Amino acid sequence: MTSATETTADDVTEGGRKTPWLLIGGGVAAAAVIGGGTAAALMMGGGGDRPDSVLPGEVAAYAQIDLDPAAGQKVAAVRFFQGLDSDLEQRLADGEWREWVWEQIEAEGEVPADLSFEEDIEPWLGDRAGLAMLPAGEGEEPAMAVALQVKDGDAAIAFLDEHLSEEADEVGYYLEGDYVVFSQASTLDAVRSAAEAGSLADNESFTSDMEALGEAGIMAMWADMSMLDDIDPSSLNPSLEMTEEQLGMGAEQPEITGRVAATVRLTPDAIEMHGVSRDVAGVEMSPAGETDSLITQLPADTAVALSLESGSSMVQSMWDYYSEDYSEQLQEAAAAAEAEGFSLPDDLKVALGESMSLAVGPDIVGAVMNMSQTDPSVPALPLAYRVTTDTERAQQLLNDNGMGAGVLVTREDDGTLTLGTDQSYVDRVAEGGGDTLGDSDLFTRAVADAADAQSTFYVDVAPFEEFYLPQVTDEKARTALEKLAAIGVSNVVEEGGDGRFTMRMVADEE
Repeated sequence: MTSATETTADDVTEGGRKTPWLLIGGGVAAAAVIGGGTAAALMMGGGGDRPDSVLPGEVAAYAQIDLDPAAGQKVAAVRFFQGLDSDLEQRLADGEWREWVWEQIEAEGEVPADLSFEEDIEPWLGDRAGLAMLPAGEGEEPAMAVALQVKDGDAAIAFLDEHLSEEADEVGYYLEGDYVVFSQASTLDAVRSAAEAGSLADNESFTSDMEALGEAGIMAMWADMSMLDDIDPSSLNPSLEMTEEQLGMGAEQPEITGRVAATVRLTPDAIEMHGVSRDVAGVEMSPAGETDSLITQLPADTAVALSLESGSSMVQSMWDYYSEDYSEQLQEAAAAAEAEGFSLPDDLKVALGESMSLAVGPDIVGAVMNMSQTDPSVPALPLAYRVTTDTERAQQLLNDNGMGAGVLVTREDDGTLTLGTDQSYVDRVAEGGGDTLGDSDLFTRAVADAADAQSTFYVDVAPFEEFYLPQVTDEKARTALEKLAAIGVSNVVEEGGDGRFTMRMVADEE
């Protein structure tokens, strides 16, 4: 392992430890993403190893920011963000993205006034940063490590030595390859030894999960759920300490296992967060069955749509899983439901069925605003709930609980029940015809893998713009929101219980 320079520093505030402002790479990256400078950040050049190459292999959680992703994402950034912020676009064209980000950090008041980004920071600051949380013993605070990429290691260490020389020894750092690794002084040796024993880049679970994730974007994260489950939140913050009764009414908590990875990346017309899950116990969802998904059959002008496939199987799986540790509580819930005329979990399985969708029409806001304040009847709203299920039992449940004829409009079509409060909308949703969401280009762009997804959520923002855009007083924020066309979320369950999920914010087509 490369020899390293090491020193320590302190930046402590009353009530808790505060991350030193000198972890400026992480600050720059966060400001670039959160502050709206993602497009500018992507224009950086860079290369070399990633942060996982210098961080320990056994970690509970890891996150990275990469301001030098694949060339395709750089092109996508320009296309997606063009026109959102004319000032930022000009600075991008002038190559002043670093200066812009530094100004955002200075505005927070955390930077010494005598520092110049151009002279003191820019010459050595790299493009990537990674953060790792290492597992700890019971009641102990987890060790944290930050790897900050540097272009000139000697210059970076010289800068840190100079500006931390008068500080106390709470935070330490050392140079390893193209990175400066930071940790608390008390855990620095442990972090270093763990990394020498094997880096995160050598962890087969981590590398396979990241490979399954596909192309990493500007941000990515990975977590080992079993290791996170072993960490006591109160070791990080005493205010998070909870009693056994608060945690689970005295019951032993089910073991959480598995791994999750996710990334945020850009396409020419969307910001996308994509993730994968592996071997996660307790939250398994059954793969979508052979029943046709109802959501793709909804009218193309549907404003909001929600769907769930194989809901009845999911209910049974969760009921069986939690019965092992919460049998008494579930029995009490079943008894209370029976007193109200329901049978658990069977009637919940009927409610969700083999395929379920909820549709909201494009004129929902106007319909709600025009509701009579004096008419006691149920208002006719463009809302419809569709479910492929035991329709006879579903109708019986509605009638037994006073929600049948006279309250809700219902109709049954070949084993699928549709209900709502507006007869014309219920009929339109049930009968289909014309263009559907499955035919909609906007829906297809927003919702990934809709035909295979176990659950989906979709919003066409156009019907709502006239109501929320006038409330946005910031001109730049309003310009950005005007380009937003739709939001889509999907979750696909794969064989063996693994899965993938995608959330997209899609822009209007030019």
